[in-house]
Amino acid sequence: MASRLTELFGASRTPRGDVALSLAVLALAGIMWWQALKIPPPFFDPLGSAVVPKSVAIALALFAAIMLLRALNARPWPARERETGYRPRPDIAAGIFLLAAAYVGAMALGLLSFEIATILFLAAGTALLARFERRTVLLGAAIALLLGIGGTLLFTHVFYIDLPR
Repeated sequence: MASRLTELFGASRTPRGDVALSLAVLALAGIMWWQALKIPPPFFDPLGSAVVPKSVAIALALFAAIMLLRALNARPWPARERETGYRPRPDIAAGIFLLAAAYVGAMALGLLSFEIATILFLAAGTALLARFERRTVLLGAAIALLLGIGGTLLFTHVFYIDLPR
């Protein structure tokens, strides 16, 4: 049976982390399902508003179960080794946090529209995460433009959500 699982889903290369993450995601899915049960039944809509959070909870639980099976299938787990070449970067984490705060703050104060703030946030975040490598920064800027403009059009013209202008 283990070989069949490996054929279907593969085996995890980081089983300890995958077990922890899958259990956390399963707990999150359970909480989402439990909270979705509190949504009142629909009056006119045949499905109701609880169907989306319940569906997301089911999908999360399914993917977490697959991840858990992959991790358990990787037994015997390799011995814990300290990774070489990795260096914690709290400066990047702090930078992303400050960018996120500035992103929300600029829109809350009415300084920037959603579109411009999103483009700037994504472009700056990509540049910071890529350590200002030119090729990645240009790709990130293109994706930021696409997501900023596309997200604005999607939210305003499809979902009819008012965004900060």
